[in-house]
Amino acid sequence: MDPMPATTTVATVRWPRNEHGALAGLKTTSYAENVVALADARDRGASEAVFANLAGHLCEGTGSNVFYVVDGELRTPTLASGCLPGVTRALLLEWYGGREVDESIEVVRSASEVFLASTTRDVQAVTRWDDLELGGPGPITSAAAQCWREREPELLGR
Repeated sequence: MDPMPATTTVATVRWPRNEHGALAGLKTTSYAENVVALADARDRGASEAVFANLAGHLCEGTGSNVFYVVDGELRTPTLASGCLPGVTRALLLEWYGGREVDESIEVVRSASEVFLASTTRDVQAVTRWDDLELGGPGPITSAAAQCWREREPELLGR
């Protein structure tokens, strides 16, 4: 399998994720909603789709957790948002740091950097979110990616 590109683009899902649902935050065999959301995002020229929850707070991607930088602070949605408690997310918070917060999905409009994290993506900078151009990986995204590259071998017993 080829490695993921260093950057990606994101589209906001047009319907919310139910953070109160019985399956919120769980990895299940039913990915139908994610498949539909990702297909819609790809139709709009993006490679990942990100959900807001019923409260309008930033939640998660179809296969990734979201991190973003506001006023120099790395943030990510809380687990109460309904996001999957991803292994990569947890390790990044432990190894690099960051603050878990519930904020409107509109916070990305004031973010200086955004990246996705997952087992398949590692740390992947977002260069465009809908019509918002974010540019290349910023200093915090680059530092988080470097931290991941340095620490990931520990997981593999190297």
